[in-house]
Amino acid sequence: MNLFEKLKRVTGLRSEPKKINEETKQYEISKDDSLDVIFAKSLIQNHGSFFYCDNEPDLIHTIQVLIKDLKVDQIYCIEPILQTLLSKSDIHYTSNNPSCDAILSSCEYLIAQKAKIMLSSKQLGSNNIKNLPKNHIIIAYASQIVKNLSEGMSGINMRHIDNLPSTITTIKSKQKNDIQDLDGNIKNLSVILIEDFNS
Repeated sequence: MNLFEKLKRVTGLRSEPKKINEETKQYEISKDDSLDVIFAKSLIQNHGSFFYCDNEPDLIHTIQVLIKDLKVDQIYCIEPILQTLLSKSDIHYTSNNPSCDAILSSCEYLIAQKAKIMLSSKQLGSNNIKNLPKNHIIIAYASQIVKNLSEGMSGINMRHIDNLPSTITTIKSKQKNDIQDLDGNIKNLSVILIEDFNS
């Protein structure tokens, strides 16, 4: 079974109404699950949203639908490649005012174990994470999924060996035992996973 089929199976479970205990069981992580499926299940368990796109038109459509569902009037985006994508999609964005309804960014890595997103100043600029919108839409490649934070940090050190980011942080969706969010790291997460188009 390829990545697309596995993730479609995981995310497709939401389309039919199920009893709470049945739905919870469907998202339980098994020892045979690959990292991509572990991440998707963990994110959904923690009230995040997960989408899979296997081509650019599908990605554009998913962003448009997601922005409509989140009732986003304006989106904050500072990454040129994503700004080009938004312009192509006729979606209004700003790179000057982080006080928007949502932010769209890439990421450094997706952490499978805890469904956390590893971000750096490459995606956030000079902004403090707590000053950015609560709705955070992430676009990531399948190759960016790693098992844990340690693997993510190793990857950052290798990728940015000559120019390490000034800030590295993680964000996650709100979980049951999260009482306060003093650091601003708890977000309403929507992750769009895409195949590495150039691979």
